[in-house]
This record gives sequence, C-alpha cells and structure tokens, in this order.
Amino acid sequence: MITIANINRIAVAVLLLATVPACAGSGPMMDERTVSAYHEALEQIPGRTGAIDKGLNTFRQTFSDLTRADLAERIAELYAETFYFNDTVHIARKRSELVDYMARTGSQLEENSVDVHQVIRDGADVYVRWEMSFVSRALGKKLESHSIGMTHLRFDEDGRIVLHQDFWDSGSALYAHLPVVGFFVRRAQGAMQ
Repeated sequence: MITIANINRIAVAVLLLATVPACAGSGPMMDERTVSAYHEALEQIPGRTGAIDKGLNTFRQTFSDLTRADLAERIAELYAETFYFNDTVHIARKRSELVDYMARTGSQLEENSVDVHQVIRDGADVYVRWEMSFVSRALGKKLESHSIGMTHLRFDEDGRIVLHQDFWDSGSALYAHLPVVGFFVRRAQGAMQ
C-alpha cells in the first residue's frame, strides 16, 4: 500500500539514486554491494545446461502476465528453493520471499505484459532481451509504463532458476511515473542530460 510516508521515503531514496551518474543514460548505476552480490552469485551458482529450454519456456509463460491468479504457484515452480534474484528493485534469495514479493507486485498491476525478443546462450548463462508494459494506479492516478531490459539467467538440472539478474532502468520505468516522486526523478534525470 502506497502511503504519503512511503512516498516520502521513496522520494528521498530516488533522489539519492538519481544523483548517481547514469551509465550510458540508462538510469542509476548499481551500488557496490549489489555488484558484489551479483559477482558472488556468479561464482557460487554455476547453473546447468540440461533443462534450459524447459526453464526458458516456463520463464516466458510466468512473466508474460504477472496479473494471473496463479502467479504465486508459477513463481514457486519456476525458481529453485534457494537462488539469487535481483530485479533492480528487490533482491531475494529464498523462494518463499520471492513468491510473496511477486504476488504483491502482480496484485498492484491492472495490466502487464513482458515480451521476450531475443535469447542468447553462452554455456549455462542465458541472456533474455525483453520489453515490458504495465498499467497500475497510485493515489488514484493511472500509471502506464513501457520499458526494455535484459535478464541474465542460470538454471538448475530441473530447469528452475537459480540466478536471475535484471538490467533495466527501474527509475524511468517505475519511479518516474509515481505522483510526487516522479517529479523529482524526472527533474534529476533532466539535470543529468
């Protein structure tokens, strides 16, 4: 639930993030802890190649519509019990935590679509180029967002995700559309151009 107190907290966080120099104009750079956590996950979670096709198919079906009533069950089937997940908004390492997070996310969306445009494989590493659109509401205002991104995936021997790292501009795609917060995000982004 978005409250004025939460909006104020988000505004402060976004302002801090937005003042960090942008990487090729694509939004705030990851902080050092996030980068370290990703590198640590790369070292500790090797991934397997045997069930990549199965995992990719489930990934496409699950993320194609996050408003589905069975989203929690789909997320639980798609991810291993423990893994590394970072969508630039939230980091999770346990399936139960991710199921709750994605269910909350899906419940806040009126419409959603994620279209996969390209998949590149390099051994156990899979890179998915996608385009996402969603419609939601905040403080009674309709929010529409359209963005592009890339996800780095690794799967286990059963085709479940063990590593999920998104690369997308959540500031422009998400925060810039929020009432109050969006003004500050857009202003900071304009100042950096």
